[in-house]
Amino acid sequence: MRKDQLHVKIFPSIFYPLLFLFLGTYTANAQSVKTDSTSHKKYVSVDVPKTYERIIAKGYESLEMFDYLGNYYYKVNDLEKSKTYFDMLFKRYSRSQISKKSIEIYNIIIELEKSKKFISALD
Repeated sequence: MRKDQLHVKIFPSIFYPLLFLFLGTYTANAQSVKTDSTSHKKYVSVDVPKTYERIIAKGYESLEMFDYLGNYYYKVNDLEKSKTYFDMLFKRYSRSQISKKSIEIYNIIIELEKSKKFISALD
């Protein structure tokens, strides 16, 4: 057997197990397996905001992801992150593509920012 043929046979046998180990560890951070208390069935819980943020960080983006993250962070009272994602949403897409709910929430966040600046100017 030639040396280059031996290399081709050894490489997949080492590479693929390491690849599966790495991917299994990587995806485990965004989801967890839980058991239902009544039926004792297993289900997977996925952290959607964390997953969307990783996808956006890699350069992929969509109207739905920005919309979801802006609304999610507004509901959990993280107005800075909410405004960040709404800013990205309004910068990349036209108002006709954005839901009315998101437009209303974005306007509320802008008004809250203006009132905070006004109050800080009084102090």
